[in-house]
Amino acid sequence: MQHSTDRIRTTHVGSLARPAALLDLMRAAARGQPVDPAALAEAERQAVTDVVTRQRAAGLDVVSDGEQTKSGFFAYIGQRLSGFEPRPGHSALDTFRAEVDSFPEYYEQYFARAMAGGAAVPIVPLGCTGPVSYTGQDRLRRDLDLLRAATSPGVGSSPDEVFVCAVAPSGVGGNEYYPT
Repeated sequence: MQHSTDRIRTTHVGSLARPAALLDLMRAAARGQPVDPAALAEAERQAVTDVVTRQRAAGLDVVSDGEQTKSGFFAYIGQRLSGFEPRPGHSALDTFRAEVDSFPEYYEQYFARAMAGGAAVPIVPLGCTGPVSYTGQDRLRRDLDLLRAATSPGVGSSPDEVFVCAVAPSGVGGNEYYPT
């Protein structure tokens, strides 16, 4: 049986640009400087609301929080999973070394602009040193509350579906714990 439709549902996956005010607060926190929790919470709320509004205005059917509250891939793992410890003597890119060596021109540009060059906070290499488990339940609850508020009826048109990105722990550093 054929099913017809007049459109293709659209979405995106990943991090969307964060506002400068939110980035400034994230960077200050990463440097250990005092950050007003209320100011950070408001900056996150506004960023999520704005990014959801922009996705809807662009016509996306399935929207996300654009990872506004996550300062980066490596930071997400270190902040929300147990079993990982900083490994300052290593490169965060060691796990990609063979690929980087195979495509040096591409990765020179990519690292300068995107992965490392575009990081909101410094990338700290991690090593898996113990059992991995999720510890970010409180932060996840806040993330979901922000996204629910930004997609609730009365805050523009409601999207068809909503999702939150989560990072898999593979690829963030060396495995010093699991046998395989």
